[in-house]
Amino acid sequence: MEVIQTSAGASGPLATASLSDIRILRTSPGKLYLHVANLLRKRIESEEWGPGTRLPALKELAAEFGVANVTLRLAVAILEEEGLVRREQGRGTFVNDTIEPKPTFSVGFDWPSLLKMITKSLPRLITSYDAPEAPPLQAGEGTPASSYRFIKRVNTVNDVPCLFTKAYLDSALYVRAPKQFETDTIIPVIEALPGVHVARCRQVLTIGQADLETATLLNIPVNAPMGEVRRIITDRDGVVIYLNEVAYRGDLVKFEIDLYPEKEAVGAT
Repeated sequence: MEVIQTSAGASGPLATASLSDIRILRTSPGKLYLHVANLLRKRIESEEWGPGTRLPALKELAAEFGVANVTLRLAVAILEEEGLVRREQGRGTFVNDTIEPKPTFSVGFDWPSLLKMITKSLPRLITSYDAPEAPPLQAGEGTPASSYRFIKRVNTVNDVPCLFTKAYLDSALYVRAPKQFETDTIIPVIEALPGVHVARCRQVLTIGQADLETATLLNIPVNAPMGEVRRIITDRDGVVIYLNEVAYRGDLVKFEIDLYPEKEAVGAT
């Protein structure tokens, strides 16, 4: 791999930036300082820069990545907000000795674990309005309701934006508790409504990349890896009362599945 190297001397470890990283910085859409912050973050998470390490001078890092000093300052400010680094007047910028673990999401594959997972974050409303049309449904997902409320939100954990969600909620349910549906976690509100019976919750998981809107709302680079879940809830009549498309930050989502075979397969080799 071709690399560009700059000696950090007494200020810190040898800094290296691959040419591919530099190409990505120059060609990727979105805010340049977010891409730089992502590359610096990876050095800390991989312990290339361990706890207590003093980072190279900002002008050296700026030269390494081929960006302006102000871009580097903005990138380092993000790491400081995340609690990864600290600035000491007259001494420089250091990796924190103790770094709080990131909040992670274990995507639930049964109803109790799903409810536990979705209630650990705090939703923030982006927009809410009557949807002009029903969401596009695929074969086998259910029958559309007569009308829907479209709700877009960002969820945070410890003030860190971690997921972006677009939801279609049956209008007949929305009008029964509009405030709760816009401020609280939606599925528990649905389940608590008298006379509403959740018969099925189908989840489809894909691995994708952050588009411009998602990257902006979650403060991550465009094309950052995402865990995307399409969640469809139907009632006893097969009507889709809730459809939710959730984009989880790829560095925060994890999948835990326990398999319990009742017995060993007969004749297995």
